[in-house]
Amino acid sequence: MKKMLSLIKASMTQNMDLFKIKSKKQSKASKTLLPIFLTIVVLFSIWSYANMFMEPLAKINLEYVLLTLFVLVTFVLTLTEGIYKTSSLLFNSTDDNLMFSLPIKKRTVLFIRIFKFYVFELLYNSLFLLPAMVVYATNVNVNWEYYMVSFIALLLLPIIPVALACIIGAIISGTSSKFKHKNLAQIIITTIFLVFVFYISFNLQNVVKNLAEKAQSFNSIITKIYYPAGAYIKLVTNFNIKDLLLFITIHLGIFVVTIWALGNTYFKINSKVKNVKVSKKNTKYSIKTNKPVVALIKKELNRFSNSPVFVTNAAFGLVLYLIACIAIAFKYNSIMAMLSEQMYNISIGDIKSYIPLVLFGCICFGSLMSSITSSMISLEGKSFNILKSLPVKTFTIINAKILTAVIIMIPFFIIGDLIMFIRFTFNIEEMLIILAASVVLPLVAETLGIIVNLKYPKMDAQNDTQVVKQSMSSMVAVFLGMAMTGLSIYGLIKMANIGIKTDLIMLLALVIYIVIYACLWVYLKKKSIKDFNMINS
Repeated sequence: MKKMLSLIKASMTQNMDLFKIKSKKQSKASKTLLPIFLTIVVLFSIWSYANMFMEPLAKINLEYVLLTLFVLVTFVLTLTEGIYKTSSLLFNSTDDNLMFSLPIKKRTVLFIRIFKFYVFELLYNSLFLLPAMVVYATNVNVNWEYYMVSFIALLLLPIIPVALACIIGAIISGTSSKFKHKNLAQIIITTIFLVFVFYISFNLQNVVKNLAEKAQSFNSIITKIYYPAGAYIKLVTNFNIKDLLLFITIHLGIFVVTIWALGNTYFKINSKVKNVKVSKKNTKYSIKTNKPVVALIKKELNRFSNSPVFVTNAAFGLVLYLIACIAIAFKYNSIMAMLSEQMYNISIGDIKSYIPLVLFGCICFGSLMSSITSSMISLEGKSFNILKSLPVKTFTIINAKILTAVIIMIPFFIIGDLIMFIRFTFNIEEMLIILAASVVLPLVAETLGIIVNLKYPKMDAQNDTQVVKQSMSSMVAVFLGMAMTGLSIYGLIKMANIGIKTDLIMLLALVIYIVIYACLWVYLKKKSIKDFNMINS
């Protein structure tokens, strides 16, 4: 038992940070205060949203629907986020060789990893469930049983999404390991699953849209489909000790069954994931030489394609852009009808005349929210000093990273543009502006991303997930992208409202972004080499 506790304690010291940002430039105080500040900000934001939903529900005495909604949302978020974590926490983990060499049972290793996964998701869930539970308690006259049930639910609710994430992760890893190009297969399978989850989530918005009017039916559907939500609401509104014991037994049983089920295949999958196949056909060897920038771009593309979490995180927004273009093109009437309901004094015909602006706004969103370069420096990790020693100019190395990201992004935008050009009527000026924006906006986003990553590198990450999902540079890039996207769309709408022609609006926006890119490039030229040389792996 002592060995088990020691291993769990040691395991919890790595890859368990929600908001912990490591940077040599930060003081000890800032490293402590920043995660606390971010946690408070998130908790306050979720508390505000919970209050917003509670107000109409309280008027019709259906306050408990708030808990149903947040249990469901947390389940979807935990499951989606958990898919990313399984590849680094369960399969192909960096400490496999150490853990498997210890004199402990292999199922113990699996238990420690799933338990670590559970604790991480428990912290993640708490950010969403605690504010909702507090809002419910402040609006309803609750007794001590509510606090006991809510505390137990907080501990148990992550188990089912964690179990599903582990099983789906095992299926994805096991299936992809059978292919020659394992990482590519894993990327494709994971992307398909995440697109499916997004599709389900998108359709759920139609149910939640008029929550106050359809709250009772919504609650009835969810509690029948998802047992934990129904059981928790039943315990909150009508406490029964037998129901509580059943609630606890089912969740603990699922946790045990998951470990037992994965125990039979986990190590086979893990060995296949690590297996490297060597082709016997390569009997002749040839050395090809490329220009430095071409060689660096090939190296970056190879690094990008060999990191499933990097690809799914960076390219997912681009895939959504394509899906949005296809949806608008083939489901125009239903989508526009939904938009016109939410916009006063705007008909479907009016929206159709603004299709070029809608496409321009989608390009802004797809580009600025898909910062690939914000992780590229950090992903070098311990090999960064080798990169610095190459007989290549520093600015060439930096430019190669930007060009690689742009090469990845532009095809998605061009394909989306062509779909929209074929489906709707665009004049020549609008087409040229949109095609130019499909190049300029990725340049802006990726130049900004590399600047941020040079300022906030994370060179001591244990795996790619920490860099892509939990680093300061990726967080800053996302917030800057959100701000720029919001300002862009706000500006497009304001200019359209005062009667400026669509092509002139887009041209003005394009010119502004060209100026922004020029400023970023000048800044990068002056500061990047110094920042690059100051980084040590």
